Amino acid sequence: MAISSFHTYVIGADRPVGQYLSRVLAEQNLIYRNISLESRERPALQSSARPVYVLLPSFTNPADCSDCRFWLERARDEDALVILMSTLAVCRPGVTGTVNEGCSEFTDTELSECFREIEALAAANPQHIILRVGQLFSLAADDFAGAVLNRLRNEGSLALDMQRLFEPTPADDVADVIMAVLRQINLADGLWGVYHFSGVEAVNSYSFAEALLSEAGQFEDLSSASLSTEAGALMPSLWTPVSEHQKLFHTFGIKQKAWRKGIARAVRRYYRADDATSAGVEGR
Repeated sequence: MAISSFHTYVIGADRPVGQYLSRVLAEQNLIYRNISLESRERPALQSSARPVYVLLPSFTNPADCSDCRFWLERARDEDALVILMSTLAVCRPGVTGTVNEGCSEFTDTELSECFREIEALAAANPQHIILRVGQLFSLAADDFAGAVLNRLRNEGSLALDMQRLFEPTPADDVADVIMAVLRQINLADGLWGVYHFSGVEAVNSYSFAEALLSEAGQFEDLSSASLSTEAGALMPSLWTPVSEHQKLFHTFGIKQKAWRKGIARAVRRYYRADDATSAGVEGR
């Protein structure tokens, strides 16, 4: 079944990954519909197209788990394929400090329990993809990159942890991965299951902030901003471990991407949006 035989429902289209995925689907003239996770409308289905529910919950909004349960139950009723974006934060690293898709030790946080539950609901669908992603960023206000940049702009100095490692993961790269999966999921049997994806190069919080400051400094004067290191200082509130990614590559041919390129893209978008907002205010 080619992708043209699918009707993709981007559920969580107002979230960063959903925004990027919708843009890619539109650019490629593919059939899709944007739906909010909170919606309870019944999508109009095309008789000639198999529905694909792409669920893109936020990792900072607990209500999204409840909304995902609703849509996963509806997917079962509609015989829809399911692609669920989950988080590597559910996995507890072993002695190597890394995790893979076969991880059997899980964190005991409320968020982890929530996502494990919706992963189980998604896995009950015979045709499902669960994509666990690393430290997601888009410079939204509620992600780690957004928090770092806002504090640098407003406070001028910032202390960060430099001990624990994570893999920054641009939201637009996740959208590209989902697009690549959509194009291949029915080309062969046995592609269903759990996959991990995150950006190339594990770093600590200090090194990530340093890269972000370097990019942002090209758009505004941040020469007085300073970074320092301190054990246990600022780090992502949602911790995602370093992961192996061979399964995604060997199954779909999808390679990890350099998160440093992603942060440059995110910063450009951030400042262009700032410029557009300022221009709109001045033009009133």
